[in-house]
Amino acid sequence: MSQVTSIGLYVIFGVVLLPLYVMLGGWFLDDPRQLRSPLIGLGYVVGFVVAIVIGIWILGFLLSFVLGY
Repeated sequence: MSQVTSIGLYVIFGVVLLPLYVMLGGWFLDDPRQLRSPLIGLGYVVGFVVAIVIGIWILGFLLSFVLGY
């Protein structure tokens, strides 16, 4: 892995996603502890990320088909 890629991963997972980490921590560490709403919110976040990853995978597959890679 190149040095630029590893720095980019630290920036993405450490800085860009920091608001997401704070939001999830606030959901699960809040008083009173009710897990239904945070689990629904976490389900939406995970579903959104999965949809993005699958969409990018399909787009990459189609582009490799069209461009002949």
